Amino acid sequence: MGTSDSSSDPLDTVKLAMLNTKVKLVIWYNKRPQTAKIGLILIILCLFLLSNIRVTIVRTDSRLSSADKSESLVIRKRLRRNNKLRELFNPASPIMLDLDGIRDPYPVNLEEYKKKLFKENMFNTWESDHTALNRMQPDTRTKRCKDRASTYRPNSELPSVSVVFIFIDECLSVLLRSVISIINTTPPELLHDIIMVDDASTKPENGKRLEEELVIFDGLVKLVRHKTRSGLMVARTTGAEHARGDVVVFLDSHIEALPGWAEPILNRIANNKKTVVQPNIPAIDFNTFELNDDTVDTPSAHGFMGGFSWDMVFRWKGLPEREKSRRRGDNSVEVRSPTMAGGLFAMDRKYFFELGAYDLGMDIWGSENLEISFRIWMCGGVLEINTCSTIAHVYRKTFPYSSKKDVGHKNAKRLAEVWLDEYKDFFYQIAPPARDVDMGDISSRVELRRNLQCKSFRWYLENVYPEMEVPSRDYIAHGRSETWVPETDVWITWGAGRPRPESGCIPATGWGVPSTGNTINGQRK
Repeated sequence: MGTSDSSSDPLDTVKLAMLNTKVKLVIWYNKRPQTAKIGLILIILCLFLLSNIRVTIVRTDSRLSSADKSESLVIRKRLRRNNKLRELFNPASPIMLDLDGIRDPYPVNLEEYKKKLFKENMFNTWESDHTALNRMQPDTRTKRCKDRASTYRPNSELPSVSVVFIFIDECLSVLLRSVISIINTTPPELLHDIIMVDDASTKPENGKRLEEELVIFDGLVKLVRHKTRSGLMVARTTGAEHARGDVVVFLDSHIEALPGWAEPILNRIANNKKTVVQPNIPAIDFNTFELNDDTVDTPSAHGFMGGFSWDMVFRWKGLPEREKSRRRGDNSVEVRSPTMAGGLFAMDRKYFFELGAYDLGMDIWGSENLEISFRIWMCGGVLEINTCSTIAHVYRKTFPYSSKKDVGHKNAKRLAEVWLDEYKDFFYQIAPPARDVDMGDISSRVELRRNLQCKSFRWYLENVYPEMEVPSRDYIAHGRSETWVPETDVWITWGAGRPRPESGCIPATGWGVPSTGNTINGQRK
């Protein structure tokens, strides 16, 4: 048998010491007054709670992935940069464009020189050049719109935004003012980037001089150049491909954003990523460069929505009773619009590509706005005009550039063949020359419609736009004339529609754009 070890076990010694300590603490505690005992208990309880809070914070932080931490760092950097830019472009200190190298500082005949500049851009270039690049337009939101802002999601829950400008031979002062207005009116934490796509400009001021001006934006503005002119559809798709924000906003290159433009749009898209939103678009006078006195004097504010005529041209239309009833007289409620003018709108960037982006078989511009409008509605989306979001637009007197191609009939024919189903016959009755136009291959767009499981054009007419006049197949005449109504500052457009039995004439099919500036096929750029 083995011999026993007479030395004590170290573990037993520790246990005995702990027992003695507990006994001493109990004796000490019992000798304390009642109030001291309660205080001691509270102190111990507080220390316990603080310890648990610290552990929770540490554990929560440890669960953040490296990607989450990286994204948080990017957001902080973006916020810091955008805040610095807003300080730099503070409207309180007007910034003027340095005209050295792009304008004649001492024209022999100033008035003739102004006319020459006007002809180049079809707006008052001289006035724009002598207007501050960082001016701030007034906040024109109605009280109802401002009240609704309290119902929006907090900015931390809104998607980030990329703004895409496309341009060709644009006036530099107008272009830079457009960009700066976005910086000054968009919450810094939401503005991810601004993409500028140059569709093969030839003006010197759009070349190296523009690149020099963009350095000050510290990487926020990215310039992408096309070597040859590709047109609106390709250029905007290029911009969306380079964008990194959650939402892409397509804008013309001669705009000024007004305070509060972004949050209403982003809130609608955050609620439903298949919602495509157009802002309210008042006019900046092409001659004085002042915002119209009545800043809400726009088609949507007057109670108009987007429509179309059967020659596949966008038209403003009066709101039907069903839409008035849905809005219940509240002009801050979004307008559900069958079509959009197409110059300014926002949509979820991923959804833009899921829906098929633009039809890149179309040329330059024209009909693309109706094509994407039909596609949005027929393929499960929603198209709205948000009257609480305002971006002002310089409507040129007319177009300063032209295309050598007959793109109108080609683009409209592609639209008709892919989306109008049996209703395409009405288009060909009004535009017979389109029958002989080579529209190119549309097989990929037909396949897109099939893959997206889009509804029929009959469904669109019955559910989205039941007010649309469907022509009789045996009408005897068609045509269009326009009349200006001074009381409303709106053009009434007369065109193809259902014939009047007594005369065979065609009733009015829609409303034109506001009369500021000339109209070209119902649209102004």
